[in-house]
Amino acid sequence: MGEADETQFGLSWFRPKSLQVLSNFIPFMIILSSNALLQGAIVNGLVSVSISSIEKRFKLTSTQSGIFAATYDVFVTIMLIPLALYATKVNKVKCIGLGMMIVGIGSILVIIPEYTAGPYSVGEARKDVCVTGGPDKKCTEGSSDSFSAHRELLLLLLSQAFVGIGASPLFTYGITCLDEFDSHKRTGRNLALYMIASTVGPALAFVGCGFMLRLWGDWRTSPADMGIDGAADPRFIGMWWIGFVLCGVIALFTAFPLLMFPKRLKDTGLRKANDVHRTDASLDKDFSDHKYEFFKIILMLLKNKTCMCVILMQTIEAMLMNGYITFIPKLLETLLGFSSGNASLITGGVVVPVGIVASYIGGRIAKVFENRFKPSMYFVMTFGILAAGCSSCLLIRCESLNVFGVNVPSADLPKFGALETCSENCHCDPLFNPVCSEESKLTFLSPCHAGCADSPDIKFGAQNWTNCGCSKNTIVKKGYCDASCQKQIYQFIIIFIALSFCIFITAPVLQSSSLRVVNHKHRDHFTCFGWLWMRILGSIPGAIVFGYIIDVNCMYWQKDCVSQKCQYYNASNLGWAFFIFTIAVKLTGGVLLFMAAYFYKESDKPSGKESCRTLDTDASESVKMSYEKNLPTGLSPQTMVY
Repeated sequence: MGEADETQFGLSWFRPKSLQVLSNFIPFMIILSSNALLQGAIVNGLVSVSISSIEKRFKLTSTQSGIFAATYDVFVTIMLIPLALYATKVNKVKCIGLGMMIVGIGSILVIIPEYTAGPYSVGEARKDVCVTGGPDKKCTEGSSDSFSAHRELLLLLLSQAFVGIGASPLFTYGITCLDEFDSHKRTGRNLALYMIASTVGPALAFVGCGFMLRLWGDWRTSPADMGIDGAADPRFIGMWWIGFVLCGVIALFTAFPLLMFPKRLKDTGLRKANDVHRTDASLDKDFSDHKYEFFKIILMLLKNKTCMCVILMQTIEAMLMNGYITFIPKLLETLLGFSSGNASLITGGVVVPVGIVASYIGGRIAKVFENRFKPSMYFVMTFGILAAGCSSCLLIRCESLNVFGVNVPSADLPKFGALETCSENCHCDPLFNPVCSEESKLTFLSPCHAGCADSPDIKFGAQNWTNCGCSKNTIVKKGYCDASCQKQIYQFIIIFIALSFCIFITAPVLQSSSLRVVNHKHRDHFTCFGWLWMRILGSIPGAIVFGYIIDVNCMYWQKDCVSQKCQYYNASNLGWAFFIFTIAVKLTGGVLLFMAAYFYKESDKPSGKESCRTLDTDASESVKMSYEKNLPTGLSPQTMVY
């Protein structure tokens, strides 16, 4: 195959001249980023927003829904080894495209369990007011153990498995392709744009799916026929699946152009003409002709102190970040008394715009550093220390509430103007719908716990209840009592913005400089090896550790027949636990980065142009010459570089 064919855009014999303009870096960057946006929307957006609806639709326990969410990480981890093993033997861009095709198929597959589960069925509406004269409801055995429930769960897991398998090349080969196709000086900026796309995806999913969840999700039934008045009814099921299907279909279209890209772009030689060789001296080795090339490379990475310090730092950061992503909304609910909707809104409203701005600034700073490893590590260390200081926002909280049945026992009710036996005869369903007696500043777990009598005109989701025996003036309103902490909320948001900025600004700098440590032929092995550590020892256990920290600080568990859910936490202890964990991770990460910089020894090879060393082929210089030869008169190659 000739040199021209190696850089032509197309499939097999279909390589029209009109499409060859796409065999350049800018079109590649746009198409790759659009796929990163869709992957972020599906994995980090739709799954998070839809998980409660999925539990309700298929009657899953919290454990089963946790398995559903974790399946993605498991299959990404499994794929990392073959991706590293065959990195030098495949067209990486086509692998990304094929993977995103699989992501699209996996996302569409969620419609199958929605169809096979049959029409949505609900039980009797549970009461959240005081019902007297009847026995407490008993749980029926085997309510969640039917064949149908297991079948739908397996189909959901299959969907997540497809998404995990398909998405794995995107954030391994995708990162190395950005470094491979453009100048090292612009790697930080390119990674920043890439990260921005993957950050915007979840934000769009939150907005779109939030709207779709207000629409009735089962086309075979009608909510009115089931006695469901609206979305406030806990039995209401939203159109959770439509986002997955739409994103899956779009992913099939955005992935197809990636299948047509060559292994090397037309303008790669020009863009990489001035790259500088900064590989660590002990990692500057070539095992291309060795029988056990893969194992030699992995063993070399394990033995290198700089490499392992960077990977360990990224691993503990992954543990922290995955815990934050999963539980920050819940933490805001606990510390500042936000509703779940407002907590998600605040989190998205801060993290997304701050992440975009900070990532872009980080990319520009990486360009200023020219990927010099030691200055980059000191920069990341500095902002890591600042982030540790800003994590003190986790100690800001509203005044603790008085909650009957949690920190206010029945014996103390007379202090709030109520009798000890005010709700003694009420048979309360395990529904958590907090209400407040404003006059006595006492919060109840539900209108039933406040002794509110049943009435024909009272429906689930009402804003006020009357004739409540445990309230001093017999009236309660929906929600927690006002903790009057507006000042604390403003303080938290300001410091949380600073914390988010310090975290996001370091990502492009760390990633781009880390790629310079290893030989260009080992970039894919290093990236996959690092992700393997980050998944197995970072993100997967991170959610477990944070979940354990949260669970041990639970003060009230809402229990039903198949599961239990914490509804009220010790805000003070929880804030301190998150703060101490964050400080420990940031300080440990700082030490690891200092050690990485200390052990780093730049190769003794000339620090001039990498020329052919930077590309996967020896033809880079000839490509550059032919590219310059065809430029219009008076136009320099530098003016053509994006």
